[in-house]
Amino acid sequence: MKKMEKLVKGFKNLFKTKKDGTLKTWIEEVFESDCGLNNFAKNLLKDYDAVNNAVITNISNGQVEGQVNRIKTIKRKMYGKAGFQLLRKMVLAKSA
Repeated sequence: MKKMEKLVKGFKNLFKTKKDGTLKTWIEEVFESDCGLNNFAKNLLKDYDAVNNAVITNISNGQVEGQVNRIKTIKRKMYGKAGFQLLRKMVLAKSA
């Protein structure tokens, strides 16, 4: 459990330090240990470039994801009750 806790905290710190190559080192540490993070590390390797870019850059798509979530919520509330024109007005009214 201590080793897993250390690895989880280390993964969190990857996003704070923003250094290139630290993700690869962290994945190697996971494979050397016998904790339950091996499958997680294998899946990180499948899309290593994207994950590494997320670790080392400050760019985030959080604002876009938030807007998409907001629009989907409006759409779900209005399902079967109104047409596209009212949906359009609701989306534009909240974004202004």
